[in-house]
Amino acid sequence: MLSRLLIAAIATAALPINMVNAAAHGFELLSDKEYSAEQAARAAPGATLVPKAADFDAPTITVVKPDRSLPIQPPVDIDVRFTPAAGATVNIASLKIMYGFLKLDVTHRILDAPGVQVSAAGLKASGARLPSGSHKLIIEVADSLGRTARQPLEFTVK
Repeated sequence: MLSRLLIAAIATAALPINMVNAAAHGFELLSDKEYSAEQAARAAPGATLVPKAADFDAPTITVVKPDRSLPIQPPVDIDVRFTPAAGATVNIASLKIMYGFLKLDVTHRILDAPGVQVSAAGLKASGARLPSGSHKLIIEVADSLGRTARQPLEFTVK
């Protein structure tokens, strides 16, 4: 019994170090093959990406990182904040993150990555690996009244 407790204590003590090491190595948000398919979809004649508008009084999604004003060196850190409208709360279970023209659902790639922090207040993920080039994510989250916010996030990776 004592040895089981000792093993559990050692494993628990090592967990933060393992999580830090995993976060330092990052996670693959998009493969080169997926990016090539995205580029082909963008280049198709008549290709346009028209996201749905946010619902009236939907939560506000504020992008803190990445800083979209400059090209970004990989890996990419993502930091977004959610603010509900008066009388509502953010339903974090409704969070959905789609990639580009292909509308590839990358929600679980981000949420399952080491060290990710997600709550009704926002999402922080460090170390997303993406191929060089321009990228577009569409972040969606709903509130307790069913109103959905949508926020595009466009950036360029060097």
